[in-house]
Amino acid sequence: MSEKKTRILIIDDDPEIVSYLTDIFQDAGYETLSAGNGVEGIEVAQTRKPDLITLDMDMPGRGGTLFYVKMRQEPYLAEIPVVVISGVGPRPPALNKSVPVIQKPITPEVVLETVKKMLAK
Repeated sequence: MSEKKTRILIIDDDPEIVSYLTDIFQDAGYETLSAGNGVEGIEVAQTRKPDLITLDMDMPGRGGTLFYVKMRQEPYLAEIPVVVISGVGPRPPALNKSVPVIQKPITPEVVLETVKKMLAK
């Protein structure tokens, strides 16, 4: 029987970033899911139950802040660790202080190290 892979949901409206993060995570042995916006992100999170979510804050439609607030209101999603990977400046006030924020452009080592730390909590 194979071991269940850790599942990471990537929420970003930029297909190049999604592809880049997918490559980084899959090369490191993670299973990946993706969503192009916050609405799709909530749907994927509810149906696929990821172990961790990477979240872009600056997206059209339901952006990262609205996704995060909605996610924290859902009992079965509220405990999923989130890592913000975004080009936006200061930390949005809605984010819990424990949520790490990685500024774009990103380096794979920083992303993987941050994800490992969050999954270990």
